[in-house]
Amino acid sequence: MKTCCFAILACMAVAPWCRAASDLEAFERNAARAKQLGATHVVITEDLPPALWEMDVPGDPYPAWYMYHPGLLKIFPPAALEKYVDKDYAERVAALFQARCEALRRLGLKAAYGANEPHVLPEAFFADHPDLRGPRVDHANRSRTPRFAPCVDQPATLALYREALQKLLKRLPEVEVFSFTTTDAGSGLCWTPALYPGLNGPTFCQRRPMEERVAGFLTALNDAAGQAGRQISVDLVEIAPRQWMIPTFDHPELIARKLPAGMAVNHLEGPDGHRVAIRRFGGGAGEFAPVVGVPRPIAAMRGLMAGGRAPSSKLVVSVGDAVGADFNFKVLEAFRKAGPRNEVDLWTTLHELASQTAGKDKADDLLSLWMATDEAERYLGTLNFGAVLTMGGILGRWVNRPLVPFPENLTNEEKSYYRPFLFQAKGEEQADDLIDIQAMRMYEGWGARLLVQNIIEKVTGSLGRAEALALRLREGSGSPGEWELLSQRLGALQCLVRGADDMVGYQAQLDRVKALGVKPDPNPVLGAQSGWDRTDLMRLARNEIDNAMRLRQLLLSAKGPLLDLAPTPAEETIRRLGPDLPAQLKRKMDIMNAHWEDYKRLFTTPN
Repeated sequence: MKTCCFAILACMAVAPWCRAASDLEAFERNAARAKQLGATHVVITEDLPPALWEMDVPGDPYPAWYMYHPGLLKIFPPAALEKYVDKDYAERVAALFQARCEALRRLGLKAAYGANEPHVLPEAFFADHPDLRGPRVDHANRSRTPRFAPCVDQPATLALYREALQKLLKRLPEVEVFSFTTTDAGSGLCWTPALYPGLNGPTFCQRRPMEERVAGFLTALNDAAGQAGRQISVDLVEIAPRQWMIPTFDHPELIARKLPAGMAVNHLEGPDGHRVAIRRFGGGAGEFAPVVGVPRPIAAMRGLMAGGRAPSSKLVVSVGDAVGADFNFKVLEAFRKAGPRNEVDLWTTLHELASQTAGKDKADDLLSLWMATDEAERYLGTLNFGAVLTMGGILGRWVNRPLVPFPENLTNEEKSYYRPFLFQAKGEEQADDLIDIQAMRMYEGWGARLLVQNIIEKVTGSLGRAEALALRLREGSGSPGEWELLSQRLGALQCLVRGADDMVGYQAQLDRVKALGVKPDPNPVLGAQSGWDRTDLMRLARNEIDNAMRLRQLLLSAKGPLLDLAPTPAEETIRRLGPDLPAQLKRKMDIMNAHWEDYKRLFTTPN
């Protein structure tokens, strides 16, 4: 890809609790700081309002995976597509991008644009243009409606993309760099083996070589930019396959040879297929999302060190949100100043950063805190089928849904505050199962319970040390509120982690007891004791009530944000918790307390 000797892409997103003008102010402030550290480009496609119009089929959760992605054809629709998209939403997002680009222009910076392509389009468009229907791209076990992307083997589809790109470049002249993910979140190319519904697409293009398909798509974008008098770089990257997944591109190096300069696939740039060197700085929440503001300097610097082995690179800086932006810039600044090349350099640099942050007398404590949180994140990552606190905590609403032995008997009113936000495309039986997360049952059964329990014990031990160190750093500090807030964030994180343990353990015991089918004695003799399984299940329920109570208290008492929450109740989505979470936690507790007698239907009551 075309770059200067050392280019930096800074990925700026602002806190969800900042809005409107303050959002733009935060964006510009962060961009200015990025420029001081050498940035040349800033990503403008972060922290977007959800495209709620794409939730077009009641009961189908799948658009939640892609309603935050700014597909070119939907944000800058060509004339033939305008009547099929929400033009008000498109204009709102395009205007946001324009304001961000104007801020970058004032700073002498350029912009980068990230999306998923080729991206899903409304069914009404394909009904009217059946010749442009490309591959089915939804996940069949996570959707209730087939979703399709356009076929880029059709010249008419490429014409749509050329028109959309030229509209974008005219309105956003600062955009020079594009990064497109494919085969995920409603995107995909015809006849790629990794498509979630399986290998599929129109019959006419089935035998077309993949290198011709990808080269045709990227060349069309390159030509469109050239016709507009612009040079752009595009990197089309497959979703990273896990062990159970199939790669999207069998031979990306063959595809790269057919690409013009500046176009790349899986970071391999045409026409000679050399690797695009990209150094990344991750300043987001990582495994700890939705908790905000927990510093992760060790992981960030390790990522920078790994990317820094390339002779020249773009540095992709993901600052995350305004909650941790200042500290994340300090991490980047420390790295650029010290340039650590090995483990000894790394820890020397981190200790110096700790001294600058907390003072020399408390540097050891702060470094120990960072080591404890890094240890916790690495342990938590072993449960990653998608970050566990996101997949379970948010998409499965573990955070706020009640634990009861017969969830199928909860009333619609009792379920009303969490059921609409479960990412569940199947029936109510699956929705009532705490472990059926997006048709994945990765934490199911007694063995899974023991594994999760073992990992969570380690995670909570590490986080407990970190919380204690934060409180120690508060003592005698010139800014005690900063360390108090960090301790509260660590406390909230522990609540979410313990909640995951409670959920997995509860469902494992509940499944075990129900499978045994033992009928409780309706008239137990005097002296009858509680069975171990009854005691265990009710202990987990009480643990979760107390856990929800502590999280609620932390949310109500904190002097700053602890979790990433939607700014208004109307903006709560499957992917984001609502701002009334404390009230929802109270409902969870009340519902659980109202259903203690339900356990009599499972167990003999001690007498």
